[in-house]
Amino acid sequence: MKNAVEPDVIGGLSIFEKSCAYCGAHFRVLAVRTAHEAQREEYECPECGMAYRTEAAGEPEVQLLRRRTDGKSDRYQQTMF
Repeated sequence: MKNAVEPDVIGGLSIFEKSCAYCGAHFRVLAVRTAHEAQREEYECPECGMAYRTEAAGEPEVQLLRRRTDGKSDRYQQTMF
């Protein structure tokens, strides 16, 4: 499996793993990609809710692989700064 910058694409299905920059959780993202319908879609870290984006034809599915590693239980909150 490749990293988040270079996802595997199998028959229009993009599969990649990502570590959350905020809490350290590790998860797999499955996104359907087609040449004509791809648009920017958001998905969230299943542990803290930090938002990420990818090109997909619909909402990506996220599967938690490893729980957060920062020892906290808070949710990510985006700041204006």
